[in-house]
Amino acid sequence: MKPITANLVGLSSILIWASIVGGVKLVTEQLTPLLGIALLYSISAISIVLLNPRALTVVLPKKYLIFCGSFFVLYEILFLSSIGLSHTRQEALILAMVNYLWPSLTLFFAYLNRQLFFRLPAFLGILISLIGLGIVINPDFFNFSLFLDIITKNPVAYLLAFIAAILWSMYCVMTPKYAQGHNGVPLFFCLTAISLWLLFFITHQSWKMPSTSLWLIIIIMGTMIGIAYKNWNQSLQFGQIQFLLLASYFTPVLSSLFASLLLQTMPHWTFWLGTCLVSFGAIMCWKFSQNIEIKS
Repeated sequence: MKPITANLVGLSSILIWASIVGGVKLVTEQLTPLLGIALLYSISAISIVLLNPRALTVVLPKKYLIFCGSFFVLYEILFLSSIGLSHTRQEALILAMVNYLWPSLTLFFAYLNRQLFFRLPAFLGILISLIGLGIVINPDFFNFSLFLDIITKNPVAYLLAFIAAILWSMYCVMTPKYAQGHNGVPLFFCLTAISLWLLFFITHQSWKMPSTSLWLIIIIMGTMIGIAYKNWNQSLQFGQIQFLLLASYFTPVLSSLFASLLLQTMPHWTFWLGTCLVSFGAIMCWKFSQNIEIKS
């Protein structure tokens, strides 16, 4: 796949991801968080296997399977669980922004892994993105006690979203290094769906039959999620990581916009200020970083 094509494929994933948060919240509001997520990812696994039926028969490199597979499965479970555990629709938007630390962390881990070279302003860009995220969580940015109060009202959800950001950034850094051109996303989705159902039964969750309209939402969203991750895996291997990460920094703005429309909730103006700072920080990181040849 040519780099330009891979970049366009990656952009399609970003647009799909931008629509996910609001949809997940709608599904988990009507079902339990774990049941809603399990249904979504079961549909995703089925759709992605149907799109690439031979994928499950391919032997994957051991490090790619163990490390990237584990990061993928854990990320999906933790991130979507954090959205499902949000107390309000407004908090769902904030938790999504916590997860969007992953582009900054990906750049930083790529730098530590000697995949990128940083000039000093790139670190400033990461700092600006973190400040933007802080403003999103707490509009009164310098009131640290208020920040702690917001976090402690739902600590599990915020912790899951933060850990998920770390896991996905590690996945993005390790995929081009260990995948060797293979695409393990179909298998990873199947493992994620199986893990979610195991958690559902182990924790003795109750079954609730979705309505016809909700089934339609689940099928459409599940299929889109599968396509997005399949495309992203290809873009990571054959595209330009700085360009893809730059574009991904705009996902918070798009996601917040789509989710606010879908959930019919409008965040405070400081929320949008924070998202703009995140995007501005991304531009700085992109401008002052440079690819280094990846070594296996």
